[in-house]
Amino acid sequence: MSFWEKAGKVAVGAAKKVAETASEWSEIKQRLEPLSNDELVRIAQDDGFFGKSSNERMIAKNILASRGVRV
Repeated sequence: MSFWEKAGKVAVGAAKKVAETASEWSEIKQRLEPLSNDELVRIAQDDGFFGKSSNERMIAKNILASRGVRV
């Protein structure tokens, strides 16, 4: 396999990963947007072991920022 074939496979793999991540973020955002500011603040500040994922916390913070709420 040539260098360019390998590079192409790596690029395709990276593109798939980016698409999966974007899809996951979009899914999380759609789930969190209808929540109240208080619920979003709880999610944004939840850093326990069994708490929300870092993506959920980040997206909750972004939604709050877009609403003009500082966390």
